[in-house]
Amino acid sequence: MKWGECPLTDGMRCLSAKIDEALLTVRAMVSGTSAKPGRPFHWRPDWLGLFVLAFGLRLAAAVVTDAFRHPQLYEYEDLARAMLAGRGFTYGHWGIFYQSYAPPLYAWFCAMVYLAGGTVGTVLVVQMLVSAGHVVLVQSLAERLFQQRAAGLIAGLLMAMNPGLIIYASTKAHPLTFDALFFTLVLWQFWRLRDQPRLGRAVAVGGVIGLGVLSRATVGVFVPLGCLWLLATSARQDWPKLLGRCVVVGVCAVAVVAPWTIRNTLIHHEFVPIVTEDSHVFWRGNNPAATGTSHIDANHLVIDALPAEAEAELRGLPSEMAQSRWFQRRAFEFIEANPGAFARLTLRKLFYFWWFAPQTGVLYPVLWLRGYQVYYVLALLLTGLGLWGIVSRGRARARHECLLIVTLLVGLSGLQSLYYVEARHRWAVEPLVLVLAGGSMVGLSRAGTTRRGERVETSNIW
Repeated sequence: MKWGECPLTDGMRCLSAKIDEALLTVRAMVSGTSAKPGRPFHWRPDWLGLFVLAFGLRLAAAVVTDAFRHPQLYEYEDLARAMLAGRGFTYGHWGIFYQSYAPPLYAWFCAMVYLAGGTVGTVLVVQMLVSAGHVVLVQSLAERLFQQRAAGLIAGLLMAMNPGLIIYASTKAHPLTFDALFFTLVLWQFWRLRDQPRLGRAVAVGGVIGLGVLSRATVGVFVPLGCLWLLATSARQDWPKLLGRCVVVGVCAVAVVAPWTIRNTLIHHEFVPIVTEDSHVFWRGNNPAATGTSHIDANHLVIDALPAEAEAELRGLPSEMAQSRWFQRRAFEFIEANPGAFARLTLRKLFYFWWFAPQTGVLYPVLWLRGYQVYYVLALLLTGLGLWGIVSRGRARARHECLLIVTLLVGLSGLQSLYYVEARHRWAVEPLVLVLAGGSMVGLSRAGTTRRGERVETSNIW
């Protein structure tokens, strides 16, 4: 229905029709099919139910931990306040002021909230809403992948109850909630691009990746991994067109990040793509005292093992670039002198990424750690069943989409293992794992159509 066809007296009816059409379009974006304007949009109670459940759990966590009065703050808070105070994107660290300490997106978000009159509590509420919306997206992607509403429900429930994501959304002014969303959005956008490799979809993929890089730089690894997957799962005759689309993805991602990179380069007179702190992060996982995580134990960080004379030398350096090179030089000296130790340490970090390090949970109550361990083991078992269902009996499209999930998870965990690993690094991509976990019942028994018609067609998925 066009607006010009609507009588003025039927404005509400026309508005309702336009909303239905827009919702059909969004639903088609997730499912990868074209919208059918002739079909009315029907709200599904499970979407609203999961959203309310997820938001309620996160709100309850904030209340129980008294997070609205005592939130956990990080460097992003200092960066946001510095910008509002006119000091620019600066952060005091190691005796000097850093100007490229962290990716900027989350600090910008906090600054905008504060500028509008909000508080840290406002930031937490937005995080809870974003995290609850992420639950619905995971539900929809699992439903699309396995073609069963039960799969979406299982994935959505697991996502809603994810302990790590609940704690970070509800108690910490930290970008993890947005990082996790960007990882899932990239997966969705690559699925859409393979469905219909149109120019607009390639632009969308690149735009999402670019914004993701401004939140967490490792999102950038999804450009080569996603494009390789796109070519590997497509017919050879389609490669020229797909290569062109991959170029568009890369160009758009670079275009989003470029202003920040140019700003860094002008400030430091050296090429700094995102941050200068990456050398410190690399050293943290590659030095004589490295454990694979940030911590030696509950009371000591790896950086605390730095000898007093080395710390004095570091603090005496005049700029963040000099300090960055100091960490980089020491990390590579350790690797060159101990190649075997580096290899073993990297494998250990990869193991820690997917399991638990001795230092896991040292900052949390033991009961919280045990609860998460039970949750995670259950999620892994269900993920294995979902994978088995796709590999053994899944459709070709489902196998291709599953391959992208596995590729992204393997690639990101491998990249992170070169640095250092904490549980939160896995939490950022656990939503992708939970998409697969949703198909656990399919792995046990893949019926064509259940008595209640639980099998759904892709065109009926949001």
